[in-house]
Amino acid sequence: MNTFAVNTCFPQGVTLLSNEFLDRYMPAANGEFVKIYLHLLRAVSVPAQGVSLSTIADALSCTEKDVLRALKYWEKVGVLRIARTENETITGITFINFCNPDVIVPETAQEEPAAPVETAAMDVAAEPAKPADQPAEVPAKESLTAARMDELSQREDIVELLFIASQYLGRTLTYTDTRTLLYFYDGLHFSADLIEYLIEYCVTRGHKSIRYIEGTARGWHNDNVTTVEAAKAHVTAGKYRKEYYDIFKALGIRSHDPIKKEMAIMDKWLKDLAFPMEIIEEACTRTVMTIAKPSLEYADSILSSWAAAGVRAYEDIAKVDEAREKNRTEAKRAPTRPQKNPAGNFANFTQREYDYQDLEARLLMSQEDKN
Repeated sequence: MNTFAVNTCFPQGVTLLSNEFLDRYMPAANGEFVKIYLHLLRAVSVPAQGVSLSTIADALSCTEKDVLRALKYWEKVGVLRIARTENETITGITFINFCNPDVIVPETAQEEPAAPVETAAMDVAAEPAKPADQPAEVPAKESLTAARMDELSQREDIVELLFIASQYLGRTLTYTDTRTLLYFYDGLHFSADLIEYLIEYCVTRGHKSIRYIEGTARGWHNDNVTTVEAAKAHVTAGKYRKEYYDIFKALGIRSHDPIKKEMAIMDKWLKDLAFPMEIIEEACTRTVMTIAKPSLEYADSILSSWAAAGVRAYEDIAKVDEAREKNRTEAKRAPTRPQKNPAGNFANFTQREYDYQDLEARLLMSQEDKN
């Protein structure tokens, strides 16, 4: 069986698990990765017994690819140091001293493996919320040292931030919570105000997990969100982007994405008039049923008239319809005003007016005289 060496700075004969690992690294790691880490740590106590990808996979009922994924993760977060050949063959794994990562642990004397396990290139994608997946330009969370944390924790704005964060999250902040929030400040260069808004934004949407908050923070960092104002604009853009397509769907438009002019019209409905989607969709439905084609301009005329009539909720539309129908009915019942004679050749003579009741009475009298 092809094997590789595993070395550590910890005493052998027992399996010691560092508190630093439990507090700092384990909470953010995948459960399978933790199992593989513990298995490797146990293997150190039996230096004469070789370790291979296949033995680890067999012992933990996983695949060799799972083992490779875990090794890559732990290497990136600074827990393991992996020795490889030029063709990516693993020849040794060393556990790093958390307290002093620069200390190089001498490898235990061991027979050279006859033929190390050939491994494929480790191009496994990890989950986006984990520290291993941050962009190359973003400093790793692990670069935030304990001394730096102590220094930051003395600042007045940070003290206030941590207190506000505990209030939003509804719990006493753990080491991981505190370290993550300080990482936003020191690593992502978020201001205390921006971090506070970030927490408020996530919590008000039902997410109190520090991993969810971290994922959101990384997304904002990747989108160059650096101020509270930019964050609010970013949130608003994300919110309304979906509604653009909902409006297009209501109008039956599927031929293109919204252009700037169209988005300006829809922003008027969503932001300026602050209409809920059900009112906008009703206007879109009436537009298509009336003119038999999609038209943002026609829908805009409907919504503008509703806004002028005081429509604020969907139920108000029925009141506006009822008032309009009542006005139409009253207009039909109103007496018709006599129209002025149009100018022309026949408008130059004096119009005669007759009393038909008087004429009828005279006619009856004349007939009686004849009799």
